Amino acid sequence: MAFSSTLSGAAFLLSRVLFALVIGYLALGNLLDLDSAVEYATHKGAPVAAVSVPLGSLGLIAGALAVLTGVYPALGALAVVALLIPITIVMHDFWTVEGHDRQNERIHFLKNVGLIGSALVFLALSAASWPLAIGVGL
Repeated sequence: MAFSSTLSGAAFLLSRVLFALVIGYLALGNLLDLDSAVEYATHKGAPVAAVSVPLGSLGLIAGALAVLTGVYPALGALAVVALLIPITIVMHDFWTVEGHDRQNERIHFLKNVGLIGSALVFLALSAASWPLAIGVGL
C-alpha cells in the first residue's frame, strides 16, 4: 500500500497542498494582472496570447485543485503536465537570451520542470487511494 502510515499520508497531503499553492499562486497572478501577462506572452511569441493565457491559467488552477482535493486527480495532474510543457518551452526559453534574463528564464524553466515532475508523481499515484482526499476519480 502506497500510504501505510499516518506520517506518509500527512506528508502526501502536505505535498498536494504545496503543489496546489505554487501552481495556484502563479496562475492566479497571471489572471490578476492579465494585461501584463498577455503582453509578456505576446512578446515571447505565445500563440493567441489573449486567449491562451487566461485559459491556460484557469486550466492550471483546475488541475491544481483536482490534485489538492483528490477529485479526478489523474485528469488534474495530466492537465498540469499538458499545460506546463508548452508554457515552459515558449515562455522560459533561456537558451535564446543573455545575461540576467538568461539566468531568470533558466530559474523559471527549472521551477516548471520540477512542477512537471511533481505532477507526474501525482499522476503515477492517482490509482491509489489517497489519504485525506475526496477520492473521486476514474
